[in-house]
Amino acid sequence: MLRTLLAAALLLAPLPAQAAWKRIDLPKDVTLRAIATVGAGIVQVSGAKGTYAVSEDGGRTWRFAAPPEGAELDFRGLAALDAKTTVLMSAGEGPKGQAKLFRTADGGRSWTQVFETSLPSSFLDTVAFRNGRVGYVLGDPIDGRWFLLRTQDGGRTWRRLPGPPVQPGEAAFAASNSALFLGERSDVWIVSGGLSKGRVHHSADDGGTWTVAETPLAGSGSAGLFGGLSLGGGRAVVVGGDYKDELADMPSIALGDGSGWRLAPHAGTPRLLEGVGRLDARTLLAVGPRGSSISEDDGRTWRQTDTEAFHAIACRAGTCVAAGGKGHVGIWVGE
Repeated sequence: MLRTLLAAALLLAPLPAQAAWKRIDLPKDVTLRAIATVGAGIVQVSGAKGTYAVSEDGGRTWRFAAPPEGAELDFRGLAALDAKTTVLMSAGEGPKGQAKLFRTADGGRSWTQVFETSLPSSFLDTVAFRNGRVGYVLGDPIDGRWFLLRTQDGGRTWRRLPGPPVQPGEAAFAASNSALFLGERSDVWIVSGGLSKGRVHHSADDGGTWTVAETPLAGSGSAGLFGGLSLGGGRAVVVGGDYKDELADMPSIALGDGSGWRLAPHAGTPRLLEGVGRLDARTLLAVGPRGSSISEDDGRTWRQTDTEAFHAIACRAGTCVAAGGKGHVGIWVGE
């Protein structure tokens, strides 16, 4: 009963009148699907039309620094290891030369291609790093299993791992560079759509063994889970919706531990959410193309804060940045 009353109160809560994001837009009309910050005012974004850009002054100015050979690629993933070292991922069909990884160690002034696959059905979805050495790449399923890569030398070399098995039609959404996300120690999470329910694959031993569980979030060919965030202690929050119906009246947030998942009450307009970040010990932010949401109790309950359109979010040391369509970039400034 208490949960029911709490949910009802949340649904009746008014939305704030002012925006919670300070816009630091990229001077280019392009869809951005990945963002990173390493502190000290450094923000990196990437996306369509071969776009990769760096700001070293909190978004006041931007420097375009993509690999010259990537002008036609869709850079839907990036991972910033430090102020100078970044791994950039292109999402696209491997047989057409579109599934590649690049690495820079000088802030994008020079790049090395460190991986490419041309396997049938190959398509890279997400790149994520746990620290300066260990990182993973998730790709669409091949031969009934997730395509999974791991590096243990900061992205210089990559090795394919046996990914967990999938069901026919199961897929990842390369929308926010967060279909795979990592915990602090050895947790690896993969979220999916394409089925009747969104599913979560979880490994607690860096991909050695896997469990899989359905969530209460509905799925379809265009719906399911889009991203998530590890909360520590074997727990995570996942978000999703339907990219063909961004305002579909359906739940979009769930909490779980890999074996079981429950819906998180959410106040505001039901809508697609694609990425989640941690602002501080208690505060989480989720973004999507129809607005952002905030949780001030470590993901247990949520409320909408605004209608700003973003696809991806990244947080570090009390700062959150987000990126979306038309070159939109924002820094969270609070309500």
